[in-house]
Amino acid sequence: MPHRSARDLEAHRGWSRTKSAEIRKALDTVVSPKQKLTKPVKKPKATWVEPKFYADIEYRDITSEGLLRASSFKGLSKGTRRS
Repeated sequence: MPHRSARDLEAHRGWSRTKSAEIRKALDTVVSPKQKLTKPVKKPKATWVEPKFYADIEYRDITSEGLLRASSFKGLSKGTRRS
């Protein structure tokens, strides 16, 4: 699968306040003092993190526009990307 932005891979199910709090706690362990993007983004209130996690997303298909169909967030994982 080619690289997609987080917006392209938006999951529509599997998210909750509890899951959001768990993710925030995990991301707090990898906070970076500045963004490490090749093209800077102006987001003064953003909290930047090191890219140490991958989102586990289940989906049925990819549309012709490159969007995920029937996507569901399953959690975060550390380590290597799984295809």
